[in-house]
Amino acid sequence: MSETNNGAFFGAVLKAIACTRNNGPDDETYETGVIEPARRIRELEKETADRELTPAETERVLGWLETVLDTKCTPDEEREYHRAGIAEAGGLTVVTRETL
Repeated sequence: MSETNNGAFFGAVLKAIACTRNNGPDDETYETGVIEPARRIRELEKETADRELTPAETERVLGWLETVLDTKCTPDEEREYHRAGIAEAGGLTVVTRETL
């Protein structure tokens, strides 16, 4: 990974969350698998507003995004689309499920 452009990175991650259709089965799972990770992402965005993200923080955000995409039962093609957009926007060199 390379240095992350915080604003663009968080914007792309939150856009992916907002724009991904929920194909998940129930409201309880949605609360813990979508709402909670999105809240954590927004909190970390505020905490790191004045500095670069560390590689560990970047990976943590990407892990939370994967939780959201898993909960929403997002198809693989759509996941790859979001990963590519996040990598480009955030200045990341690698964003794959294997790096999460």
